[in-house]
Amino acid sequence: MELTDKFEFDSCKNKVEYSIEHKKVPIKLSDELREAIYYLLWYVPNIKSEQSKQNELLLNPRYDDFIFIEIMKAMDLKDEDVLFTEKISYDVIKPFLKEICTKCPKIIMAISNGETKTMSLLRHIRNAIAHGNFNVIDNIVVGFDLQKNEQITEYRGFFKLNPNNLLDALRKIQFDYNSQQLISKAFHKNGYFIESYQEKYQRSHDFELFAKKGDKKYAIDIKNYDYKEVVDKNFINKLLVQYENLMDGVTPLLIINTSYLDEDSKEELLNHEVIILDVKNIKKMMGGRDMVSEIERARQVKNSLKGR
Repeated sequence: MELTDKFEFDSCKNKVEYSIEHKKVPIKLSDELREAIYYLLWYVPNIKSEQSKQNELLLNPRYDDFIFIEIMKAMDLKDEDVLFTEKISYDVIKPFLKEICTKCPKIIMAISNGETKTMSLLRHIRNAIAHGNFNVIDNIVVGFDLQKNEQITEYRGFFKLNPNNLLDALRKIQFDYNSQQLISKAFHKNGYFIESYQEKYQRSHDFELFAKKGDKKYAIDIKNYDYKEVVDKNFINKLLVQYENLMDGVTPLLIINTSYLDEDSKEELLNHEVIILDVKNIKKMMGGRDMVSEIERARQVKNSLKGR
C-alpha cells in the first residue's frame, strides 16, 4: 500500500442518517471503544497527559509514511479512505454531516506544519472525543474535530471507524512503535536473534540492541535525534573511540538519518568497519530484505577488488 491522492467519498446507496447528539446519556460504549478512549485521553505518546510517554519515532517524518500505513492496515483503511489536506473545505465535509455509509471507514485530516500523519490522527480523534463531538452509529464511531467561531464552523478532522480496529491501531501505537521495538522487529524478520544490549558485550559504550545471525554479532547504536545540521568530525571521532571498546567479533552497527553524515564522515565510519543503516534500510528489512548481509557482501566484493 502507498499513500496517494485517491480519496473517494462514500458510494453506497443505503446510507444511515444520524446526529452527533447523544440520545441516551451517558452514551453506551463497547468495551473496545471505552479502552480506545482511555488510550486517546491519557496514554498515547506525545500528548499533554501525566500518563503519556515521549516517543520520538512518532514525531520523526522519515518514519511517518511507513508507520501510518501500518496503522491504516490495523484500521482496515485503504488509500482511497484517507484524505490529508491543509484545510478542509465545506464541500469535502458536507457529504458526511447528516448521513454516512457504516460499511466503509474514512479519515479526513488537516495537518499542521511539521506534524506527522500519526500525530495528526491522534490529535484530531482525541479532540473530537474530549469535546464530545462524536457518536456511535451502527457500531461505527463517528467524530469531528472542529472549531466554532461565532457563525462559522471550521472543520479540522473527521473520522468514522470500527472501534475494534481503532483499538488495534492505538495498541500498536502504544506498544509497537518505538525505535527499539521497530528495529528489533525488522531484524527478527530477517532471522536475527536480537535482545537489549548487555554490559557483557562491551566495556564502556551503551548500545541499545545486540543482534546475532549465525556466527556474526552486532552492537546496534540508534541515533534518532534531529541534529538540525550535518554532524561534525568530533561527533564521529567520539563514536569511533566508543566503538573501539567493543569485544572482538562484535561489529558496530549505527542507525542514523544519513542526511546528517557528509561523505567524509561516512567514509571514516566505513574505514573502521562500521555498518551504517538509515530508515530506508529498516523499511526494506521490515519487508524481509536483509540489508546488513547485503552491505557486508558489497563490502567484501569492494575489498577483494582492491586487493587485486
